[in-house]
Amino acid sequence: MTSRLGALLRATETRVVFALLAAIALVDIGLRLMESRLSGNLAHIAAIPEIIEAAGKPQRHSLLLLGNSLTHNGVSASVVGGRLPNVSVAKVTPDGTGLWDWQCLLDHQVIERREVQFDTVVIGFAWHLLSDQARHDPSRLGGLYCRMSDLANPRTIGLETGSDIGEFVAAAVLRTYALRDTLRNRFFQLVVPSYETFTQAGNAARAGVGAQPGDAPHEAGAPEVVHTYRTFAELVDRLKSKGTQVIVVAMPVQSDYEIDPALRELETSRGLSVIDLRKVAGLDSSHYLDEMHLNHAGQQILSKVLAADLHAELASAT
Repeated sequence: MTSRLGALLRATETRVVFALLAAIALVDIGLRLMESRLSGNLAHIAAIPEIIEAAGKPQRHSLLLLGNSLTHNGVSASVVGGRLPNVSVAKVTPDGTGLWDWQCLLDHQVIERREVQFDTVVIGFAWHLLSDQARHDPSRLGGLYCRMSDLANPRTIGLETGSDIGEFVAAAVLRTYALRDTLRNRFFQLVVPSYETFTQAGNAARAGVGAQPGDAPHEAGAPEVVHTYRTFAELVDRLKSKGTQVIVVAMPVQSDYEIDPALRELETSRGLSVIDLRKVAGLDSSHYLDEMHLNHAGQQILSKVLAADLHAELASAT
């Protein structure tokens, strides 16, 4: 009797486990089919391979604008393209990205694709977003930008610990896990009035104090962080080996920040070009949506200045 009851319970537990796994699989499949509808950012990420392929044709001159929301709000691809005739311009600017995300994007969508060729890659940055000490998000890397093959050497994509690797794998396998923040935000947008306005205000308030966005966490009392650029330098080398010039643009924000001397040194050692647009004539506080992001009028001003600088940079290179 006891053995029969135990067998029945084990069978019930097995059915429950399989039912849960089936439910998770169905939810995951559903998310993969409709994720681009969850947010404009996810729709943009899904379109990145096509955006890059459409512009990066080997037989034409081409330029890739890469960055995060600073570049998305700050630079108009049409204004830049209008100042650079006969150059095909693509703009890829997923939210919240930095060095580690950009590295995977460039490796897998530009460097490794034989059908893609860009003469120039222009990366908009601020603070220390290009340094080895920039923050990494294992879920974002695993779910959106990197591949499982990148785990052959996890440190090269910013993963330092076993928990980082576990989070990366979970996000790569389970869409529900990878998109948990987006799902949470969508839920609260539906049930909490003014949730989006509240979160934007919180992000803006944090932007000018404490650790700068993109910095790795810094413990109180710990030695000052020295920012290094080995990972970015190696990425520049890989792009140059494919015939791609790299230009980085220090973007304007309402709080001051310095350009690291180590990044400046790459101008000589790696042939990198640095365009400093931290201060642009005509830009003031009225041209910002918040502490970091330009409004449409500010975008037009910055884009015209950047377009002129890029025109001069590319002309000198040829």
